[in-house]
Amino acid sequence: MSRTHLHRKSYNAGTTGNTTAFVFTILLVSNVWTHKVLTTKTKHMLAILLLTLLGAISLLIIYKSIKKMKTWRSNRNPSMTAIDNMTGLEFERYVAKLLKIRGYNNIRLTEEYDYGIDIIAIKDGATWGIQVKRYSGLVKANAVRQVVTALKKYNCDRAMVISNSTYSEVAKDLARSNECVLIDRILLTSWIAS
Repeated sequence: MSRTHLHRKSYNAGTTGNTTAFVFTILLVSNVWTHKVLTTKTKHMLAILLLTLLGAISLLIIYKSIKKMKTWRSNRNPSMTAIDNMTGLEFERYVAKLLKIRGYNNIRLTEEYDYGIDIIAIKDGATWGIQVKRYSGLVKANAVRQVVTALKKYNCDRAMVISNSTYSEVAKDLARSNECVLIDRILLTSWIAS
């Protein structure tokens, strides 16, 4: 390559860099000038825009606070719809909290693969074996049968089945004959409300 060609190449590279810097400077100056013109003509518009932005931020904060409060309330006292959507273990834990509120103590959940008793609790000197059933249909006699037959295994005195649903007539009859307490959807709702 000739010397002139090399010199021309470096000159062109410098020109491109200078051109870019020049164009950038013009754009920056024109932007600042345009902004200055607009701000002098639209001081009120800027104030309105600022107030609108502050209002939107305030509404967002209020919305998030209300949402957080609703979540806190529903966790404290969930609706039956929320209970219907709980997993079995979540429902057991929730029932354990309700039992504590109702005066039961020494409340403990049994192992994951229990023999028919999910919760053991003591009230008025009696040890209760409690079967917890979160169902969408009728709770049948098998739930009562499981809790009644597991009483001795867990050294319990009394049996109870708590459900978010209702019981079949056979389950009610079996519970009566074995002095097993049944808490259905209606009673559970009253427990939650109290």
